[in-house]
Amino acid sequence: MQELFKKASLYILLGTLLMGTLWRGGYFPEQKWPFALALLTAGAVEIAATVAYGRASILRSIGFWLLTVFCLFAITSRVWSVAPGATDRESMLLIGYLSAFFVVRTQISRYGQQALALIASWLVYTATFVAVWGLVTFLWRWGPYAAMLDNVFRAGSSFEYSNALSCFSLMALPVTVAMQRRAKREDRSLLAVAVSLQAAAVLISYARFGMLALAVLSLYLVLSGWRGGFMLSTLFSLAASLPIAVAATMTSESKNPFVGLAVALGIMGIVWLVEHYIDEPRFRRIFQVVALAAAAAGFVAAAALATRNERMRVILSTRFSDGFNLSRLLPHRLDTWQGAMDAFRVQPVKGSGLGSFSQVFTQYTIAVYTKYAHNLFLQMAVDTGIIGVSLLGLFIGYILVMSAWRIIARSHPLVRGFAVASIIFVVYNMFDWEWYVPALTAWFMVGAACLEKLPADDEIKPHSGGNGMRES
Repeated sequence: MQELFKKASLYILLGTLLMGTLWRGGYFPEQKWPFALALLTAGAVEIAATVAYGRASILRSIGFWLLTVFCLFAITSRVWSVAPGATDRESMLLIGYLSAFFVVRTQISRYGQQALALIASWLVYTATFVAVWGLVTFLWRWGPYAAMLDNVFRAGSSFEYSNALSCFSLMALPVTVAMQRRAKREDRSLLAVAVSLQAAAVLISYARFGMLALAVLSLYLVLSGWRGGFMLSTLFSLAASLPIAVAATMTSESKNPFVGLAVALGIMGIVWLVEHYIDEPRFRRIFQVVALAAAAAGFVAAAALATRNERMRVILSTRFSDGFNLSRLLPHRLDTWQGAMDAFRVQPVKGSGLGSFSQVFTQYTIAVYTKYAHNLFLQMAVDTGIIGVSLLGLFIGYILVMSAWRIIARSHPLVRGFAVASIIFVVYNMFDWEWYVPALTAWFMVGAACLEKLPADDEIKPHSGGNGMRES
């Protein structure tokens, strides 16, 4: 019972993250309140366990204190907020994010790599399920999980928003690859399939930045596998996502979802077989010869299928030609950012109140449907002024520095995976508004909390009530 109590907060947190991810990303008011309360419950249980059994190493966490100071100031903006109701709701969420950081940081100090592995496993399982749900609902064109946006039918999965699906899948990919490289042989095959599914989810979301980020991330993941001999298998798993995405798009547009599902299952079966037998010396010698050719053939086949379908050509033109045209894309962002700057000047020092952006921005927006600045720091500057955005900048800057250090230094593979995930989330929020999808921000806080010191095995004291968590 003592060990169960010590682990309870992490189990509550992970269950909450799963609930929020699958329940519309925790985005709408009816989801935000239960999601925030569940995060706070996890924090309260962890406080009780820390008081009862000690291990208060959270006091040495720079990230925790930077986030705490920002939270305190943002919450006090309720005093002068122009939208008190929104400030109350966003304050609860913000404390919930702090609670998530606190739980993970304390659990890692208590259980070390065992807690880290459990957190990583939960992220991978959740993201893979979300990717599968996104693929199925995209094939069968089920709204609101998939919808027409910018003249392109796009997957959104449980988030109901394509960019959120793209961001979450990109965050999970480096952690999934890290787990795959550490896993037993029988588990590596399933994780290779998970890599293909998550990458395919990014593609069928048709998020412009997501596609660019996937290309850069894929290059990093492939090259990072050079030393361990994982380069070709990672390349193969990632390359398999392209024909899955193209086939899914074509069959979804032609109303033949079963064909698309059959093609996807066939490709995933090949990925599973390749990864399962790659350790066999004879197969590995053959695979080394044909892997690049097979990956290239997949790209060629996907390109050929895409160019033979008129609707597919329209989609590619919309997202890759018109969509990446700066003369079309940049003015909208610049106008949105200019409107945010105008709203910021209303209360430049202390802001208009946490969560008040949409109300203040209404007077300056160029489009009635735009409720966000599409830049985290600009939006937070409107909400909390120079003081608040500076405090948030200190926290985000610290996370970015820690992430860069974990990638460069010889860190634990899962920690490096969370470092890449943290960078992806921050960069995404320079052009979009994923911070305001609560489940995504909570996962970011979980990953950020994994970046600080990971205790050595000899620093973790054995507990009489059990053997600790099993590593997944």
